[in-house]
Amino acid sequence: APLSVILIGSESLTIEAGRQMRARGCDLHAVVTHSADVRKWAAGEGLDVLGFGTGLAARLGDPVDWIFSVANLELLSADLLALGSKGAVNFHDGPLPRYAGVNAPVWALLNGEVQHGITWHMIEGGVDEGRIIAQEMFDIRASDTAFTLNTRCFEAGVQSFARVLDAVENDAPHAQVQNLGERSYFALAERPDGYGFVDHTHPRDEALRLVRALDHGPYWNPLCTA
Repeated sequence: APLSVILIGSESLTIEAGRQMRARGCDLHAVVTHSADVRKWAAGEGLDVLGFGTGLAARLGDPVDWIFSVANLELLSADLLALGSKGAVNFHDGPLPRYAGVNAPVWALLNGEVQHGITWHMIEGGVDEGRIIAQEMFDIRASDTAFTLNTRCFEAGVQSFARVLDAVENDAPHAQVQNLGERSYFALAERPDGYGFVDHTHPRDEALRLVRALDHGPYWNPLCTA
């Protein structure tokens, strides 16, 4: 029987994951989103589309094999996660366990990392703590900004998703337990030192790194600007 899934998320990566699932013949039971674009895509595919809010698990109804949280910032309730009889999978825009939490590309740039990556992991235990199904790493370029690094995370997410579907079709037997001793967690309220003010005594490279890390291009900046 085809895999039955509930897809949850509100970005272009959500749609891309949905397209790959449809191409594989997955049974997309429902799509849950905040996004008008995702809603439009799902409606065009003839899929059930739901918004967040009270009683979501009850509104979704029947259990499915897997729940996929793809570019979704909402914490999913226990009764919702219980609808995934085999489990739930989340996309994370950073390498776990070192960049758990939010705004991982920004923190990686601020910390002067030379590599970044994305992680597909099970939703189990604490936030971003579940077993890793797939991870895709790439080098950070000297010119990368938060905007370009986010774009590259999207591309890595698209490219690696087939591996994720391969894994869950076999119940993800090779999922790797994270070494939580290496874990760093970046909270929603965290901000760079000095709230992004460039200190004139800083070395030039450090000042430029701050500017690039907080440059979200045409997109909303969730932190602050340099």
